[in-house]
Amino acid sequence: MYEVFWNDRKIVIGSSENIQFFKEAVRFENINSSDEVKNWFLNFTRSERVSAVLSHPSPEKFWKEIFVPAFNPVPAAGGIVIRNEKLLFIFRNGKWDLPKGKIDGGESAEEAALREVAEECGIEGHQIIRKLPSTFHIYQSAYHDTFGQWILKETQWFEMSYTKPENGIPQTNENITKIKWFTKSELDEVMINTYENLKSVISVYKK
Repeated sequence: MYEVFWNDRKIVIGSSENIQFFKEAVRFENINSSDEVKNWFLNFTRSERVSAVLSHPSPEKFWKEIFVPAFNPVPAAGGIVIRNEKLLFIFRNGKWDLPKGKIDGGESAEEAALREVAEECGIEGHQIIRKLPSTFHIYQSAYHDTFGQWILKETQWFEMSYTKPENGIPQTNENITKIKWFTKSELDEVMINTYENLKSVISVYKK
């Protein structure tokens, strides 16, 4: 089963068996092209629905061969940094966020995640412990060369350890105004003011 977000609205993609508990599944058995997905998605953005459930007999094939090619895919990576049972968050554009960014050409996801954490949080010496599940979200590009295109970004997440005493420095030219270390019992403060697509990643660490 796949989950992808547009703003705070969720799209779930799965087989009829694993999404049968959803009341309003849209069956996509007869959708065989990315253009049809594009048309459906544009109608979804114009509707007032906060979520949609798409049923397909072969969800993995549908995802890889039809849904993803309907958008411009952008790979990204980021990290959840832990020091002494505290998690590192950045405050950007009025919300608590995790350090992340686009994977540059020639980089591995691991290298990109470590670099983005270093750049956005001003720390060094952090190390990857394990890979976490990816998140997916759709947005419309504001960049000149891709302006107006619908982007599907997969962010690969990695849990990281950090042992140095320096708390870090926010990268202000990326609209990051502060960074903060939260205990696991304080994560409700983050959850009420973060992005929907991050909540599944963060909730794993809640006490």
